[in-house]
Amino acid sequence: MDLKRVIINQIIILSLQVILYFGCEYFQKKPKNIATEFDKKIPVLPLFTLIYILWFPLIAIFPINLFLISQAYYKVYIKAWILDIIISIIIYMAYPTTFERPKNLSEIKYGWMLKYVYKYSYKGVNCMPSMHCSISTLVLLAAILNFSLSPVLMSVYILVSVGIIVSTIFTKQHVIIDLITGVLLGAGLFFLFYFL
Repeated sequence: MDLKRVIINQIIILSLQVILYFGCEYFQKKPKNIATEFDKKIPVLPLFTLIYILWFPLIAIFPINLFLISQAYYKVYIKAWILDIIISIIIYMAYPTTFERPKNLSEIKYGWMLKYVYKYSYKGVNCMPSMHCSISTLVLLAAILNFSLSPVLMSVYILVSVGIIVSTIFTKQHVIIDLITGVLLGAGLFFLFYFL
């Protein structure tokens, strides 16, 4: 496989992810609110939006970078990513979830950032498992286990991945159960293909 094919595959996978993610919203039953009292006590920290939005360039750039460094890890990552999307969409359709997000964003410092993210990236469903968390976990594990990555790149990918996972909670894009199920799904799929 050459780099041109990898980029084409990347565009296809990203396009399918977006189409399936937003498309499944039109076929879902009434979502169940899964927020707990603990989730309600977690503060809204709008500056985490700056980390949260790094997910979009991360999932576009990381696979290409991984291919250039290690085709073996690239294959593990891509297989896990595709199955992650499929499983997540099936769960979103079978058990749609939601939760109430903060309404008083104009009263919160830097709340305008969250208002923008809420407006364009999320309709209040497709919460569990969090694909931000599951795919960031795939990146995290591929970065930790791939010794072909330079220490600088490895550190950047680890910090950004962990930051994105944590940011899903402080931006109120997700609740704790979304994070946990996302991380478990990502880790499970990564190791499934890693050990095959």
